[in-house]
Amino acid sequence: MEKGFDPFELMKYFWVLAYASIIGIAYLIGKLTLRKRMNKLRAVAPYLGARTVTGFLGPRLEGIKGGRKFKVQIVSGGKNAPPVLRLSMETFLPGSFSISRPDLLTGLMEKFVKRAPTGDRSFDADFFSTSPDPVSFASLFSDDRRRAAARRLLDRGYQRIESKKGKVSANLPSNDMDSELETARITGALDDLAELSA
Repeated sequence: MEKGFDPFELMKYFWVLAYASIIGIAYLIGKLTLRKRMNKLRAVAPYLGARTVTGFLGPRLEGIKGGRKFKVQIVSGGKNAPPVLRLSMETFLPGSFSISRPDLLTGLMEKFVKRAPTGDRSFDADFFSTSPDPVSFASLFSDDRRRAAARRLLDRGYQRIESKKGKVSANLPSNDMDSELETARITGALDDLAELSA
């Protein structure tokens, strides 16, 4: 007896094809986004004296500023999180610290982590700073120029500045990465990071 047409068998293949199509489209969109970001970084690279590099975590620029290595990296966001522009630079500052603009998370952290004051009331009221060595941190940030550089970075939208193990970094989540990768913005932010970490 001849087997009849089975619509359920056909549906099985339909769902496999639909799933494969979704994965293929997501892959293509990811590749196009990566290429667009890489092209934007290539356009900025000559102004920073940097070179473009592709890596597992995404495209980045690498260069040297004031005798110290730096990186400008775009880290892909998650399902509900935007991509992050991460600047990092070698530093000679001793110890470690973090400075961020207060948000819900820092409100919770305050219950467990003690603030590290700089001695500047305005700065300490505007930002949440922590350090395992608050005395050394206060000494470093008694310098007006260092505090002003940190303030400028945070006012540019960078969420957190962190220094540890000979490297200082600043993270900027943004849904408009094209604007953030404008030459003047990147140059200004790197200048601030360099001044803060010198």
